[in-house]
Amino acid sequence: MKKHDLEFCFKGNRTYVHGTDIYNKMIEFIKDIKDNESFDCSFHGVAKTNLEISEQKPEDENKLKFACKYTDTQNNKKIIYGIENNKKIECRYEYPEEDICKLTNLDLKNQEISLEESSSYTFVENSVALNKYLLENLFPNANGKWYFTRFQLKEIPDKNHYPLKLVLKANFNFKLTKTEVFIDNRLIGYIYFSLV
Repeated sequence: MKKHDLEFCFKGNRTYVHGTDIYNKMIEFIKDIKDNESFDCSFHGVAKTNLEISEQKPEDENKLKFACKYTDTQNNKKIIYGIENNKKIECRYEYPEEDICKLTNLDLKNQEISLEESSSYTFVENSVALNKYLLENLFPNANGKWYFTRFQLKEIPDKNHYPLKLVLKANFNFKLTKTEVFIDNRLIGYIYFSLV
């Protein structure tokens, strides 16, 4: 694969490329993901410009903004790396994630949150909004900003991803939290956040 430029818009009032947009672009871009195989996307820094992707890891790892691992249809393990290309982001769109949160059932006792009905947002947008809302309510006195840092899936769900349920599994002193992601009560992966 040659280097390929990806263009993004800022989400809401953010001044960085949101991990949900990176995930959605990667799912759209990668045409050879093997069905029912894992997909693991980790974020290594905040990107303030557009990105380019390549199968070659950058020599300067400080430039690395994300890495996505998957198995292709020929059973090859692949990694795609994303680095900033310094091309300015020229657009912005609304993302009222509170609209997603209004549709949820929050159970602080069991450290879980669920979304039973369609929200008009993508699977990753729903998952990130739910996890952030869960963490903000479980740890209201935590100082800092929650960042989406990794999405580790055993399979990529289709469009119908309800009911969606997230259950906090571990909190490593807020440096990393690990939350289980269930669709129709079936564990399909994990979402990770960090408090910065």
